[in-house]
Amino acid sequence: MKLEPITDEQAAEIAEWRYEFPYEWYDTASDPRRIELFANPARRDGLRAVVADDGELIGFFNFVREGDEVRVGLGIRPDLTGRGLGAQFIEAGLRYAVSEWAPKRFRLWVAWWNERALRAYRRAGFREVGAREVERRFVEMERNAE
Repeated sequence: MKLEPITDEQAAEIAEWRYEFPYEWYDTASDPRRIELFANPARRDGLRAVVADDGELIGFFNFVREGDEVRVGLGIRPDLTGRGLGAQFIEAGLRYAVSEWAPKRFRLWVAWWNERALRAYRRAGFREVGAREVERRFVEMERNAE
């Protein structure tokens, strides 16, 4: 798999993705900020499409550089979730970010209830930072880039 700048067609395709319960919260249409991110080419600086060797769209990354850190958001096509692709997918994105920006650290946030994603991030070397509070909606995680 490889990462490349996202095209208008890929952004439109991702905006139509629909996840099964309880992951429908990740549908682009469920969040006005995500709608704007994918709909507005001027906002897509950090968006990268993840494509298979045959050119098929399999997911995306949203990278936000801040100082010596890259903040990471990502999504895998709904029909590919839960199939054990997480580790390979995450590593491909982090390798890309290292080659582009040479960060010292990666940071991401994941919904507190999304155990599937939490497991994938832990396997990829991320660790929770800060105390996990019941009222918090997200778990903050980080990993060194080395």
